[in-house]
Amino acid sequence: PDVALEALREIIADFAAFCVARGSVSEADTRAKVVDRVLREVCLWPEGDIVREEHVDRGYIDYCLQMNGRTLVAVEAKREGLPFSMPLNGGQRSYSLDGVLLTDRNVREAVQQVHGYCDDAGIRFAIATNGYAWIAFRAIRDDMPWRKGRARVFPSLEFIRDNFTEFWN
Repeated sequence: PDVALEALREIIADFAAFCVARGSVSEADTRAKVVDRVLREVCLWPEGDIVREEHVDRGYIDYCLQMNGRTLVAVEAKREGLPFSMPLNGGQRSYSLDGVLLTDRNVREAVQQVHGYCDDAGIRFAIATNGYAWIAFRAIRDDMPWRKGRARVFPSLEFIRDNFTEFWN
């Protein structure tokens, strides 16, 4: 975990410098310079178990995170400039998927998109990210409708850095 935290610090600094130098940042840049690196260097997901642009009925899943040949997590990545507005409420980290979290159009569209991919492919867990904010939730449930579940929200890379143990776990 110490090496992963140091990698996160480096990713934050590198991407901040890149954004300043470039101005606007594309989804491809966000994926290459943040999402890929967080998955590999921070989460330590093996490169051989990351499948990009997997086709399903509704389109292409940006990332399928696999273990033993089975996809465990689908990740939908949006560009850095696409803001995810989160409620500011003094540190709440979990939100209902049928509540205030999805009142932001960009968040709602990303969450619904990745949920649809999970539904098509039978993938239980989902993440929606714009590189900064990371929203993780259980997309396929057998105990309740998925919208009655909760999403764990990490609103920024700095929040992840400052609450690293929680993100790591």
